[in-house]
Amino acid sequence: MGYRQFTSKLARVIYDDEVVDAGCEKLFHCDWLAANSLCALVERGKAVMFAYRGRELVFKQYHRGGLVGRLVEKTYLYSPLSNTRVWREFNMLRAMRELGLPVPRPVAARCVSVPPLAYRGALITERIPDSRTLTEILCERPLDNATWAKLGALIAHFHHKNVYHADLNASNILLTGSGDFYLIDFDKGAIRRALSRQDANANVARLRRSLCKLQKRCPEFHVAEDNWQALERAYRAAIDQPENQPG
Repeated sequence: MGYRQFTSKLARVIYDDEVVDAGCEKLFHCDWLAANSLCALVERGKAVMFAYRGRELVFKQYHRGGLVGRLVEKTYLYSPLSNTRVWREFNMLRAMRELGLPVPRPVAARCVSVPPLAYRGALITERIPDSRTLTEILCERPLDNATWAKLGALIAHFHHKNVYHADLNASNILLTGSGDFYLIDFDKGAIRRALSRQDANANVARLRRSLCKLQKRCPEFHVAEDNWQALERAYRAAIDQPENQPG
């Protein structure tokens, strides 16, 4: 697998040359995406799904949050390229795939300088086939405790690899039709030199909060206390045995 970079005016682009070539910069333009996907607009917080050269891909534009985000949604104060959010997530995905972790394949990233001191960025990844978010699935049907346990063991596996997910919630977990879990959206995440137990526990607690919030919002949301207990038992068992692999 080879990764190449090029500069185009104020833009820097990195891409996986086994998937796309230097012509991939067009994939980052809103007009091209609108014409080649089902989305008329690249909306705040929305992933854009599209096909290119026989592959299903996902486009994500980075947005500011909070009060500043209401004023300037898509630009950030300039920092060295390697420290920009888009470059960090692209390289984090590369590193996690090299560790054998189930995450999307990074395809391309683009960082555009916005003079004098800002930048904006976007990331393209390969779509996980036959997958839906945990949120979507639980709005329709329950999962058995064995599946919840499998998720708990997988989260422990990421933690054994010192991966910190900054926003582990039900919408950032995918489940395929064959029963495999993937984690997505590693913006602001990191592979630590050593992941503390406190941060690992915070990841698990963040997931539980997201499930509780969704359950309050949607009365038909299918999660029960014994489901969570199955996840937590499997997580605790796996995190205490570093050699274990998720089942």
